Parts: sequence; structure tokens; C-alpha cells
Amino acid sequence: MLTHHVSHKGERHHPLWLEITRIVLSLVILWKGIEFIANIHVFTDIMMNSSVPVAILMSVLVHTIIVAHIFGAIALFTGSYVRIACILQMPVILMALLFRDLAKDVLNPYAAVWVSIAILCALVLVLWRDKHDFIDRDRLRKKV
Repeated sequence: MLTHHVSHKGERHHPLWLEITRIVLSLVILWKGIEFIANIHVFTDIMMNSSVPVAILMSVLVHTIIVAHIFGAIALFTGSYVRIACILQMPVILMALLFRDLAKDVLNPYAAVWVSIAILCALVLVLWRDKHDFIDRDRLRKKV
């Protein structure tokens, strides 16, 4: 009886279209993270020709992007920590949009601007909808 109640409440608060959007978004972000890893040799070449502080900064940024993509995709796919995952993905995608004219080899995973814009819009949608679901759950809890 309790499992029926919990599953019914979950179905009511998370529509199927939102779940599908979240899962597809997680797969796209994982794909982009893997593409970013595949192009890490470009960053290595740039770091070899840079000063030590710049090389360290680039290394930290590259590894942060990779970790954000991989763990963000896992969190979105499993449905845990969805809001945190969306919030952590947004700066990465915004930077990809702002620096899209940087060498095409460097930001190859983000070369298609429309992909980055679609990811950003989907992140905002999932974040906004999940936020409202959380507020609705709080209201239901206070009534009971």
C-alpha cells in the first residue's frame, strides 16, 4: 500500500515528459563530456606553450568541466540532486557560448551553438520545473 502511494505521488509530481527530457539531457551532457575528453589533446598543446600559472589554470578549468559533465549527467540520469546538477552545468554551458569563437579545435564539443543553447534551455526547464515540484511538495506536507 505504501509503495503504491509513493509511486502514485511520484507520477503526479513528475510528469513523464519531464522525466524523458531530464534523461535525454543527461545523455547529451554525458556525450558532450566524453567529446570534451576526446579533445583534451588540444588543451595539452596550448598548456605546453603557456606559462606555468596559465597552464595550471587551464588544467583546473578543463578538469572541472569534465567532472561537472560526468557527475552532472549521472545526477540528472538518476534523478538525484537534479537542481544542483543543473546549476553546476549552467556556467559551463554559458562559458561555451561566450567563448564559442575561441579556436574551433578547442571547443569542438560546443562548436554547434544551437546544441549549447538547447542544452541551456533544457537545463533551465528542468531546474524551473523541479523547483516548482519541490514547492508543491512542501505545500502538501504542510497541509497534511
